[in-house]
Amino acid sequence: GLIDGSAIPADVVVIGIGVSPTTDWLTGSGLDIDNGVRADTTLHAADDVVVAGDLARWFDERIGTEIRIEHWTNAAEQGAAAARSLLAGRHDAAPYSSVPYFWSDQYDTKIQVIGHPRPDDEIIVVDGSLEERRFVALYGRKGALSAAVAFSRPRQLMGFRPLLEAGASLDEARALLPA
Repeated sequence: GLIDGSAIPADVVVIGIGVSPTTDWLTGSGLDIDNGVRADTTLHAADDVVVAGDLARWFDERIGTEIRIEHWTNAAEQGAAAARSLLAGRHDAAPYSSVPYFWSDQYDTKIQVIGHPRPDDEIIVVDGSLEERRFVALYGRKGALSAAVAFSRPRQLMGFRPLLEAGASLDEARALLPA
């Protein structure tokens, strides 16, 4: 049951437990601490301070909001971007924007996600089938491709990452598939 006592019938329930960033050691540093260390679009938390990884909370211009991503692929990509930003300086650094990628192996099923899916996105299964539990689904928001999710279809999924990076439309993503 839910906190309010109500229940939602479901065949499957997925519980995602995230991390709380450890920022106590930064108390008194002058940095803006709020669900991580807040940074600008260039990953600068202050003029000579950049952040990366699980504790970095930055404004992503691609999606128009602040985000914090808890996956090692983000930490690796963001670490390199933070180093470039630090070397360039706060005023000359390029904005950082990511197309997140993460996965989880659940027994014999590989679940992969690229992009930023939201509950109110349009969802279209474009490869495989839900019944077989082997599929690729595209997520669209206001006509744009926002994410792709795959169950046990890794090769088919990865073709959509360049489209997400380029800001492709949902129609452009559908056109990638064989007729």
